[in-house]
Amino acid sequence: MITSTTPVGLCTFCHTPHKAISTLLLWNHTLSSNTFSWDVSKTTAGTDFPSFTGQSYKGPTAKCLSCHDGSVAVGDIAWFNEAPHTGADNLSGGQTVDATHNITFVAGTGQMKGNHPVAMPYPYNNAVNTYNASTTGAGAVLTEWQADPSLLASAKIRLFNDDGAGVISAGAVAAKTGIECSTCHDPHNKAAVDDLFLRGKLTGSAQTDGYLCLQCHKK
Repeated sequence: MITSTTPVGLCTFCHTPHKAISTLLLWNHTLSSNTFSWDVSKTTAGTDFPSFTGQSYKGPTAKCLSCHDGSVAVGDIAWFNEAPHTGADNLSGGQTVDATHNITFVAGTGQMKGNHPVAMPYPYNNAVNTYNASTTGAGAVLTEWQADPSLLASAKIRLFNDDGAGVISAGAVAAKTGIECSTCHDPHNKAAVDDLFLRGKLTGSAQTDGYLCLQCHKK
């Protein structure tokens, strides 16, 4: 978690009510200029790993990566204390709390290797879906997925839909559904169950749905 010694609240690192970079969510943080790709071109089922650019992709993952891709300074925001603020410092002397939770990975160079796929189609309703110009591969065993994990009360999983023209919205739509970072994480901690902002358990629990993974995957 990032904090600041200046009494502005955590909201400022991502949002501002005035002069935002992006009208969508009144986004205050500088978006990454990287084009994100993967170390492989397809999943084992034949689903394409689509690339996407941080400054143009409309899914929430682009906003997550504006902090977590390792290339944009945490304090590089559009507006702070009635003035533009650009720089590597965390808003006038901020600090990183619990450094073990920082995400450091090779996505800083645009490479998403070693991370769970995002901006990808989800087999919603156990059917082929197209999302971010990627379609569920022919080798996917569709029955090995929860038809609609957002219906599991204990999971609070979020799904998204792509209208095919680059507009991505919250909520599942038949044949147009996919996943983003916020499918499994809740940055506002409303639905999260731990300090990693996960929408499910990292390890086994008394939940009937078991592990976080099993709230989407049937294994």
